[in-house]
Amino acid sequence: MIRLEQRFQHHSQVVSTELDPSEAVLLHLESQKYYTLNETGSQIWKYLEEGLNLRQITQELQEQYDIGSIEAEKSVLSLIGELESEKLVQSLKAKKG
Repeated sequence: MIRLEQRFQHHSQVVSTELDPSEAVLLHLESQKYYTLNETGSQIWKYLEEGLNLRQITQELQEQYDIGSIEAEKSVLSLIGELESEKLVQSLKAKKG
């Protein structure tokens, strides 16, 4: 189960290209499948690059798009679930100590 406190990173076999501010394309090198991200998905992808956890990403989306917390959480958790199932992202292990 994905939790908002988790951090994810791009899978090492994925390269991304921003087509414009509202769309990005991902290529999984192993499977050779292409994926497209809309504006919100592209923004979430960027936040992952910055190392934000999922809760921080939902907060950023709330401010950027003026949406409620439930809507932001659903969007983030849904996309991360899809990206993880396609092996485009992987969860970072929490550091101990």
